[in-house]
Amino acid sequence: MEIVEITVEYPSGMIVTDKATFSRELGQVIPSERLACLLREFSSTEAPPVVIALIDGLDVPLDHRVDGSFSVSDTVVSNVDRKRSLIRLGKAWSKDQRQQFGRFCHALTVASLAGFVGYWHSTSSWTGAAILNEAALGAIIVLTFIEGMDSMNGE
Repeated sequence: MEIVEITVEYPSGMIVTDKATFSRELGQVIPSERLACLLREFSSTEAPPVVIALIDGLDVPLDHRVDGSFSVSDTVVSNVDRKRSLIRLGKAWSKDQRQQFGRFCHALTVASLAGFVGYWHSTSSWTGAAILNEAALGAIIVLTFIEGMDSMNGE
């Protein structure tokens, strides 16, 4: 069980945000008693709301169940698990691992910059292939520098 943020949006424009309990095994989101009481009160005067939960950084639509809880479809839960594992791959590192990866990216940036300058000075005729190679090296410089800065997290 984990705590997730749940947002209830009514067609009239009213938005209610609260915390709820998410059971990944059951694919079920159980709202707080306060929110459940509020939903029961509004059900008599408001049109059915759109309910969205923020699970693992992803907005997941929920289906209202008879018992007052909400269900998440199995395909959504499996997609969330798959995306979560991909996000965790680069974000679950320790501080030292992130800094080492940042240093590695910066080393690739410097190597690409040296290749960019060397290729620039060694090219006598600028063909389409030469321009494409320079553009690729320039893109690699920018991407590895940004990824290196991002992985260091300002530390």
